[in-house]
Amino acid sequence: MNAKKIKILSISVFVILIVITGYSTVYGRLVPYSPVIVGFEQKIYKRATVYYHKGYNLPSLEDVDELIDENEKIHRLKYKRKVDIILCESDQEKKRITGSLTRAQSFPFLGRIVFSRKVQDEATANEKRFGMYLQHELSHSLTQQNLSLFGTFTFPAWLNEGIAVYSSDQFGKAGYFTQREVSEHLSKDIFFHPYWWPQPLQQAPIESKKFKLKDKYYFIYSEFGCIVDDLINTYGHDRFIVYYHQLLQNKDSKDVFLDVFDISFFDYLNEFKTRMVSKLS
Repeated sequence: MNAKKIKILSISVFVILIVITGYSTVYGRLVPYSPVIVGFEQKIYKRATVYYHKGYNLPSLEDVDELIDENEKIHRLKYKRKVDIILCESDQEKKRITGSLTRAQSFPFLGRIVFSRKVQDEATANEKRFGMYLQHELSHSLTQQNLSLFGTFTFPAWLNEGIAVYSSDQFGKAGYFTQREVSEHLSKDIFFHPYWWPQPLQQAPIESKKFKLKDKYYFIYSEFGCIVDDLINTYGHDRFIVYYHQLLQNKDSKDVFLDVFDISFFDYLNEFKTRMVSKLS
């Protein structure tokens, strides 16, 4: 291949990459990280900007600023920027820009939140409270905004979910397990180790026969929320916040846990299960 053909091929590849990146940034998987969001109307609040499409009822968002303030108090942490909330007009649009059909997601770096149409329809039909999901995702957003690039990959995923469930008080709501229900399952030796998350369930090192639950993911999220609640009740909110904040600084999670709580995470989990099961008596 002569120099001229190599040059033409290189330019062609470069142009194709530019086109793909441009499309992904505006309409595809890079929308959650894009510096601009196009194709949406905007509703601007003091601490958040909501992106939506005209033509359908919006879920209630009037308390978004209050929820953001509340999250900062619970986490004892500040958002670094206004929160962007994208309301997709269809589940297909949600999948196109996030690659997932989950109800809602919060993304690293900007902490941008994307909601599916399904969760919005459930809210407007008064089937499930939108504010609960919003509070959950705002917790993720706050954590994401305060993590470095490295921290995005090292921050314990179970803790990210546990704090979100705890701060939005999802126990016993919209499919989530009550703390008593979690205790009942723990008494039957049904337990999902936090370090297994977020591996797909079929890849997690767990005996599937011991984990046959109809709503596995609801149980896992509820269990993680119970761990956060137990840490706060057992050691105090101040010590928990020290633990949480130190992990935001990219420190080793096992070392931090031992240093803050004077117990290994492994030994703590055994005590956690014992405490939870004792609540049944």
